[in-house]
Amino acid sequence: MKLNIIVTALLAFSVSAFAIDYPVLTSTSPEKVGFDIKKLNKLDSWIQNKIDAGYSGINILVIKDNHIVLQKAWGYAKKYEGSTPLADPIKATTNTMYDLASNTKMYATNFALQKLVYEGKISVNDLVSKYIPGFSDLP
Repeated sequence: MKLNIIVTALLAFSVSAFAIDYPVLTSTSPEKVGFDIKKLNKLDSWIQNKIDAGYSGINILVIKDNHIVLQKAWGYAKKYEGSTPLADPIKATTNTMYDLASNTKMYATNFALQKLVYEGKISVNDLVSKYIPGFSDLP
């Protein structure tokens, strides 16, 4: 029993002694870390155009060298209840949590395709129909 306590204490000490500190993020102006504020403003305008065109909501967090240079939310966190538009949609904030359902399929497929391209087994310039005949164009 004493041996278990000693081993546990030594293990806990050794793990904490070698733990790596996480970087602390601080906010700064984009110019201080080399960003062009004019380009960030263009990004802001571009995103706002997408929101105006119908995108629900977008959040961006830009970090460089442990400095937050841009953190902003556009649009809405919730615009619909089912398929019915809300009378008062809920605005997105920088704390909005988005449902990212089914992204695994997209990321896994993308990774697999990149691997096949790297291995020379497929080409990004080929038509999908070369590999899946059912995707051939119809007259």
